[in-house]
Amino acid sequence: MSTPTTTATGARPPAGRPSAQGTSARGAWRVVAQRELLVKLRDKVFVGSFVVLLVLSVAGVVAGAVLGGRTSTTELAVVAGDDRAAAVATTTGALLGPDEELRVVEVPDEAAAEAAVAAGDVDAALLPAATGEGLELVGDEEVGGALSSLVPVAAERDALERGAAAAGTTPEALLAGADVTERLLDPSEADPVATTLAPLVFGFLFYLVAIQFGMAIAQSVVEEKQSRVVEILAAVVPLRALLLGKVVANGALALAQVAVLAGVVLVGLAVTGNGALLAAVGAPVLWFVLFFVLGFVALACVWAVAGSVATRTEDLQATTTPLLVALLAAFYAGIFGSGWVLVVASYVPIASTVAMPTRLVAGEAAWWEPLLSAGLVLLAAVVLVRVGARLYERSLLRTDRRSSVRELLREQG
Repeated sequence: MSTPTTTATGARPPAGRPSAQGTSARGAWRVVAQRELLVKLRDKVFVGSFVVLLVLSVAGVVAGAVLGGRTSTTELAVVAGDDRAAAVATTTGALLGPDEELRVVEVPDEAAAEAAVAAGDVDAALLPAATGEGLELVGDEEVGGALSSLVPVAAERDALERGAAAAGTTPEALLAGADVTERLLDPSEADPVATTLAPLVFGFLFYLVAIQFGMAIAQSVVEEKQSRVVEILAAVVPLRALLLGKVVANGALALAQVAVLAGVVLVGLAVTGNGALLAAVGAPVLWFVLFFVLGFVALACVWAVAGSVATRTEDLQATTTPLLVALLAAFYAGIFGSGWVLVVASYVPIASTVAMPTRLVAGEAAWWEPLLSAGLVLLAAVVLVRVGARLYERSLLRTDRRSSVRELLREQG
């Protein structure tokens, strides 16, 4: 007497039934990838979000160029005929930075100067002190800008020059031996603007794009599973081809989005004349794109597993939480990490996507370090893809309950 055999949901089909897994995957994954691409490109939300990111990138570059090229003008009133105040004002203007300008406005008397300050026509007035000695800087509610710190320095220089002239010598002779120079044992050649902005741009771009396309993979998998469409697909398409198609399609879109945004930023820096900033971030941006590709490939199959172990869309909140936490940790390590924390993070797969380019911008990484770090990410990607593909195959056809990763790992292949 023979006992009928049954096949549990998600197990291998019996020997007499043709298996999609045994068929050739050649061409099948291309069909899946093409379908995923068409669905995404027809999605108005996806296209709209990309356009918004593109506009924000262009606006950021343009705004940086406009704000960086602006010259702020400060107006300082002096009484006509007050040679000392005029000399101090001229020296103050020479002390200002390259993006600042001091405009000296002559007024008839002190009352007119104070009236101009009160009316907001000038930022401040430089008048003789009430005691008859020295000068006083008059503001309305406060003396803004750099005047409060630079005018006293300029006044000291003027007094020094007057004293030197009265003594029959020069200010340089009086100050001989008083110069203090700086010498750095480990000078940094990094652009301060680049070291501030690069971690933020790398971190936000990686975090947002990885979540956007990772969640798209997980949601696509669970929707096909919840609607039982996957059972039909599994009959004609090998499961690994189904997984490969989803990963390739979303990975290509993610890479295209990152490459376009990075290209817009680099071209924008070149067009707006920010050559120094472009030189500082050019190579690190290319490394970031490489690390992003490797990191996304490493995570893509894990996102698919997060979707395959769920039985309905509502389960994604629980199954994707570990991934979101890992991405958030990589985000914070790359942006806020410093010292040994940043160094360690630059060798940890996924976290290195942000941390290593950040170190490259700061000039803190040797030439071989990004190569070693990229190799570690590639190794992690190979391991995660192999393990993720196996877990995906084991859990995709289980529609009766939510699987756990630990349970799937214990099963025999």
